[in-house]
Amino acid sequence: MKKRNKLLSLACSAGTALTFLTLPVMAGELVYRPLNPSFGGDPLRGSYLLNKAQAQDTKRDPNAPDFRGFSQADLFIQELRAGILNESLEQALEGNVNPTTITSSTLDIRLVPSGSGFNLRITDKTTGEVTDINFGQQF
Repeated sequence: MKKRNKLLSLACSAGTALTFLTLPVMAGELVYRPLNPSFGGDPLRGSYLLNKAQAQDTKRDPNAPDFRGFSQADLFIQELRAGILNESLEQALEGNVNPTTITSSTLDIRLVPSGSGFNLRITDKTTGEVTDINFGQQF
């Protein structure tokens, strides 16, 4: 009986081996494709790799400026100044130019009529830099 089991086992092994030997074998060439666009990879993958790298970056620059944003009061003051300047410019474009001055802690904005148009002078109080915008004719 032992001999019969050995023969049966040997026959099964031989049959399995013959089955695998007769199957078609396919192989392909291994081709290296770089992922990183710096080394010849797909340039569209660059932003993906950068985002992954930034997500893994745990070190922070202690000297980097803090951009937490403005307070609600600062935002309100900015919007108020923008509204006043917008209203003054609209009046100037309509031909109703009245001398207007808007002053903040860092800027001095003057709207002055000049001939057939108006002049917008912006002075930076911290650097002393003056920017003149001349609107020579009304629109």
